[in-house]
Amino acid sequence: MKRTGQIALTARFVNGVGRFRAGRHLLRGFQTLPLTRSLYAGLVGYRRPFASLEEAESAVSRYAQGGHEHPQNVRNHLGMYSRARPSDYAALFYIRPILSGITRVFDLGGNAGNLFYSYSNYLSWPDGLTWQVLDLPENMAVGEAIAKEREAHQLQFTGEWTDANGADLLIVSGSLHYLHRPLSEMIGELTEKPAYILINRTPMTDGTPVATIQDLGIFRVACMLHNKAQVIRELEQLDYVVVDEWKALELSLEIPGYPEHSIPAYTGIFFRRKDVPAQEMRFSAEDHVAL
Repeated sequence: MKRTGQIALTARFVNGVGRFRAGRHLLRGFQTLPLTRSLYAGLVGYRRPFASLEEAESAVSRYAQGGHEHPQNVRNHLGMYSRARPSDYAALFYIRPILSGITRVFDLGGNAGNLFYSYSNYLSWPDGLTWQVLDLPENMAVGEAIAKEREAHQLQFTGEWTDANGADLLIVSGSLHYLHRPLSEMIGELTEKPAYILINRTPMTDGTPVATIQDLGIFRVACMLHNKAQVIRELEQLDYVVVDEWKALELSLEIPGYPEHSIPAYTGIFFRRKDVPAQEMRFSAEDHVAL
């Protein structure tokens, strides 16, 4: 049996045992006792919590199969974003009222421009609006080819984070947990900070931040489970306020044997810079039909 198959089988066994109170006590003993914790870590392999994203990446590197750069990754994202997903409707609700004042969107970790195409089904972009995506070079190359084919002239790709300077809306959807630096630190480097920040589809915890592995079958990626209160606090220190937050119920993340770190639903949060006037969220009948 391949190592990845053994780890997957062990994870299923651990999940089964963990459904019972006695089983959870037994697993905790294996995880913590000096005589068994190394054996347990060896059996579950990369399907466990880690102290940092770098540690998780090191543990899964032999089994990543390309990770974010796997060709199937782009295909998966384009397929998933052909239509809005449940957690997108909260995002659309808050973007629509501010749309007339937006000229530039910066999509951090936007893959091949998936959200641009998805949101285009529900929003009419103002003339002159540009949507910039920053992602891995391989993914952006695919995105540029698709944009050319679809004549998506408003969609652009960049390899520079500093291009986020002066963006009206910063989108960090499905990507915050892959960043190697705190988002607040990155935004703090910008001379002109975005007016709005949309964080969506992010696994966040109310407890201690940990890293783990998302096993997507044919490839695997490390991710960080950030503490939600800490993320909010750090952005508040940059003069942002929370407009609203919601749950992305279509996504969850389970760490076998560690229910205290498992995420039953991902998180979405919409921020406004303090000096930006609050918008009244009012929808017409046409808006309800569109969404």
